[in-house]
Amino acid sequence: MRFMDLSGAPSRCFSSTAIRATTIAATLVASSAVHAQQADQRRGAASLDSLIIQAIAVSPAIRVADARVTAARARISVAGALPDPTLMAGVLNLPIAHPSFTSDGMTMKMVGVTQAIPFPGKLGARRHTVQLEADAATVALDTVRLAVVRNVKTAYYELAYLDHAAAIVRQNEQVLGELVDAAQSHYAVGTGGQQDLLKARVAATQLGETANMLIEQRHAMLATLNAALNRPVETPVEFPDFPPALTHAAVAEDLGSIRFVANTLGAPVANSPLPPLAALQALATERSPGLRVHEAMIAAQVARVEVARKEYKPDFDVSVQYGQRVGLPDMVTAQVSIPLRLHKRAIQDQQVAEANAELAAMHAEHESQLNDVHATVARLYSEIERNRTQLALYVRAILPQGQASVASTTASYQVGKVDLLTLLDSETTLFSYQTAYYRALADFGTAVAQLEQVVGQEILK
Repeated sequence: MRFMDLSGAPSRCFSSTAIRATTIAATLVASSAVHAQQADQRRGAASLDSLIIQAIAVSPAIRVADARVTAARARISVAGALPDPTLMAGVLNLPIAHPSFTSDGMTMKMVGVTQAIPFPGKLGARRHTVQLEADAATVALDTVRLAVVRNVKTAYYELAYLDHAAAIVRQNEQVLGELVDAAQSHYAVGTGGQQDLLKARVAATQLGETANMLIEQRHAMLATLNAALNRPVETPVEFPDFPPALTHAAVAEDLGSIRFVANTLGAPVANSPLPPLAALQALATERSPGLRVHEAMIAAQVARVEVARKEYKPDFDVSVQYGQRVGLPDMVTAQVSIPLRLHKRAIQDQQVAEANAELAAMHAEHESQLNDVHATVARLYSEIERNRTQLALYVRAILPQGQASVASTTASYQVGKVDLLTLLDSETTLFSYQTAYYRALADFGTAVAQLEQVVGQEILK
């Protein structure tokens, strides 16, 4: 049978076979996307690894942190060195009325050296303080590296999601094109209303809007990734995909091996790839870069308290002077100057009080940071498990049921049991399920990357 379009020209044949082909294409979208993703996993994983290596090598943030480590280490020798000596030269006891080096036996030419000497133990304490500050800067460098790795992974996973979503849009574009043709053919022969044709065209237009949104989001995310790589924002990243280790940890390849911890509604999926929450929190307590930086800062502050206490002991100046007299024996003068701690309540006591108060504040701040780290680990742990459960539900039930719904609705539409709006709604629902699957996978990877940054190491089994 041949149908006429709105202009009266013959339309291409639209048979039940074409409808069935359209249905098959729609129902296989999710599985074909998954298979395509698995085919490119090795390439995606290698690409992500190379981008991480490149980012660590060229990141301006890492260079800044590394330069600060160099600067901190350069201050160590300065803190432990004696002050520069002072050279003195002049004339002593020169008569004013009749200047002469011979008229008075006390007139002499003088040269001398003065050296300030800190009380024993002060230089070592100051040097130790600066050494601990350099250690804190070194740990801060590790923190920056982990942040760069997290940023690269997060942007990369988002690009992978956007590419998969765009591929699903293109596949659904073909399906909707078939439906528009079917609606137009039915309308042309009087078996369908104009309303169906308009609904089909609106759905196709909305799909185009979604495609444009994904394109613009990809441009923005590509710029974010390239910024982390310190290269032009338009530099292409070809075929980003989720690494095999990530996808295997997120959802099992064998659908039969997917199990839930209980048969009750809302039960999480079993066989978590994560260590127990308590173990992760203990690991974060020990290895979290942020906590390690703060611990190094506390150690430096403890050393500053010791330096402040040593200020009760006065420094002293040692000077040696040599005087030359004309016609008389030369003279040597040596002296030691020691400041008197007459205002220790106003000065030294307050210095110690300040250092101790700052130390107490840092201990309280560290406790607060530790609580925040534990809460962050718990939150990310929950997000990861929620994403795993969501992915398992999509693979085990939601996607297959969505595909079956499209097939059933299409068959019913062919025989006139349902209208086009019902079929479009079924197609749109399947499209949203397919897109949500990759959204959950990207969110899973992002949460894992954030948890690894907090814990300070890889955490997937």
